[in-house]
Amino acid sequence: MALSLIRGKGLQYGNSQLRFLSNISAMKKGLVLGIYEAEDENNISLTPTAINYDELVKGKLRQNIFLNIIQLRRKMSAINDSNLGNDTTAGSSGGIGEYSDRMNKQHHSANVLHRISGTFEDKSNDYLCPICFEVIDEAHITRCGHTFCYRCIVKSLEANGRCPKCSYTLTQQDIFPNFLLHELISKYKTRIKGFAELGSSYAADGKHKLGNTDLSVPPHDGLRDIIAAESANLTLPDVNVMLEVLTQRKHLLEAETCAAQNKLLHEFLKHLLQQKEEQKNQLQKEIALIKRDMDEVENILRDVQNKCPKVEDLKKSSENDTAHVSAIRKEMIGLIDIIDSNMVKPNEKANISSDTFINPTGSKKQNDYAIGSTLATRRKRMHAHFDDFVQCYFDSRAKELLLGHKSQSQSDSWQGTSSGLDVFRENLVKFSRYKSLRPLATLNYSSDIFNNSTIVSSIEFDKDNEFFAIAGVTKRIKVFDYSAVIRDTVDIHYPCVEMVSSSKISCVSWNSFHKGMLASSDYEGTVTVWDAATCQRTKTFQEHEKRCWSVDFNDVDTKLIASGSDDARVKLWSLNNDHSVASLEAKANVCCVKFNPRSSCHLAFGSADHCVHYYDLRNMKEALCIFKGHRKAVSYVKFINKEEIVSASTDSQLKMWNINNPHCLRSFVGHVNEKNFIGLTTDGDYVACGSENNALYVYYKGLSKQLFSYKFDAVRSILEIQERREEDLNEFVSAVCWKQMSNVVVAANSQGTIKILELV
Repeated sequence: MALSLIRGKGLQYGNSQLRFLSNISAMKKGLVLGIYEAEDENNISLTPTAINYDELVKGKLRQNIFLNIIQLRRKMSAINDSNLGNDTTAGSSGGIGEYSDRMNKQHHSANVLHRISGTFEDKSNDYLCPICFEVIDEAHITRCGHTFCYRCIVKSLEANGRCPKCSYTLTQQDIFPNFLLHELISKYKTRIKGFAELGSSYAADGKHKLGNTDLSVPPHDGLRDIIAAESANLTLPDVNVMLEVLTQRKHLLEAETCAAQNKLLHEFLKHLLQQKEEQKNQLQKEIALIKRDMDEVENILRDVQNKCPKVEDLKKSSENDTAHVSAIRKEMIGLIDIIDSNMVKPNEKANISSDTFINPTGSKKQNDYAIGSTLATRRKRMHAHFDDFVQCYFDSRAKELLLGHKSQSQSDSWQGTSSGLDVFRENLVKFSRYKSLRPLATLNYSSDIFNNSTIVSSIEFDKDNEFFAIAGVTKRIKVFDYSAVIRDTVDIHYPCVEMVSSSKISCVSWNSFHKGMLASSDYEGTVTVWDAATCQRTKTFQEHEKRCWSVDFNDVDTKLIASGSDDARVKLWSLNNDHSVASLEAKANVCCVKFNPRSSCHLAFGSADHCVHYYDLRNMKEALCIFKGHRKAVSYVKFINKEEIVSASTDSQLKMWNINNPHCLRSFVGHVNEKNFIGLTTDGDYVACGSENNALYVYYKGLSKQLFSYKFDAVRSILEIQERREEDLNEFVSAVCWKQMSNVVVAANSQGTIKILELV
């Protein structure tokens, strides 16, 4: 390094001096080699190269490193003398003055030739530019890894074209901003500026001035040094004043800290109290509403009881009855007992078991009547889904909760029952109406026992619910007579009509006006209109460019057909035209289409963009509403009624929407659906869908959880020798259809098994 190249005459250095020079050499890292030249022992001059460099940096080089060897030797001697003096006096007692002398000597020795005296100054030296020896401004790093001020390195490269530290050849295109170092330097400058503003007598370079000595120490150390240095000159009044000031300052700081902490606590408690007050007010409103509804229901029950005949009247009129009439009257007496037992008496505790009732005389007897058993079952199922019913109740009564107490005229009679309570009563009754699914018949889509690819993709009933069509990957549409299938005592059923397509069929739809007309869509993108009476094609539309997933007849304009395809288009067809009459461009694959059952111009479709789109076909430029909420592609869309839609997605959820509200009304969860088309159907109150665990799930539209499910039996191929484990099966329910105006649903799975099930 630079000092290692000093050419001195007759200079002798001891080991300590050499070590010190080595420290200086390490501190001056970055100086250009050969900048010193010693002609004699008293002077040191710069080499010609160093002189040119010094002119380039405007004299900063000479100002920072021009040293006098003789003065250096004197200072080194002074350091050795002071160290010897400190060693001989170590352990002797002394006052504040001796302590100050030792501190001054340590500070003096620590700052010879600006030697680093602590970590604080060490950090500041790390931020020095090797060219200008100032804190780096606009830090830029070279390709060789060294950092300089931007202006310094630019001037150096213009003059030399090499890195000042390693002489690596550089151009101005080889320097880049060092953002991380620039941020650290900015924080360092901010810290130094803060010390100065706090009045800690810190200079701009971060050094605290104590006499003529520079101390690079934190503020609290500087204050301690000041007190230690000046304590000998303080009088008792001065000390008392200082203590009083410091005590007041301490109390002020403690009070400020305590106030801040308790203010935060007070803010928390205030917010918590406000939250609990709001909850209390809401609970009070809910309790008041529940009490009003209970009074209303009790009035209804009381009116019903008053209109019923009395037991005494029946007994009086039964003296001359025949045996048959007497049995009927006994049954009526039992029903009256049941009605009386379910009346809420004043101050009566509802602690009676679900299957035991109390007659008017107060004695208990076991219920032997079907109505009692049904009520007990419904009560049990109600408690099993109690939390769901609570949410459903407050949803249906939200208007009353918001508007408050209704008028007295509405509370006088049960005819004035609020619509919200009527809605909830209907939900409660319909939910508890059925408890399970009972199989009525079983069919097979494929008669080939060796064919494993028998997925049923679509099931649809005709307009009169007399016939139902089954279609799937066998390229066949089979039409069965529902009554004949139900009447047969064996599970071998043959279709009335069978139509063969040229490709796998994805969907079928019956015409709501022409009984024998149905449409189908297939994997080649073809939409075909069939005459079921003759098994012939009457129309074929082939404008879709990719697989067509869904087709639907309009129930109002029965000549209109809609289809959706993987080509991201919804096409409209007319039985009077050979080509499409309109095309709706979607932004993603269209998986399903469905017309509003009460409109000729409103259509909904689900697509791979996770959304349900609702359009008015009279204005196809933009959707009336886009329903967002599913996390994956929407595979099915069905209308519950003219205003409510239910959609299925491969995120294992069904969602219910209202066409006038873009937000989801309810999500139905419980089934499994991650990759397959599992079918979706509704009768207006109940919703049924398949699942990838080979089961059929039934939901009620008013509650999120399933009512019940039906598990399909695993079907083993005749070629399989060993029975497969249930977890190894990939079977799933692939199609479902509700027989309208009934409690019958038809479901099929991926093995071609079709079940006709009844809700009981």
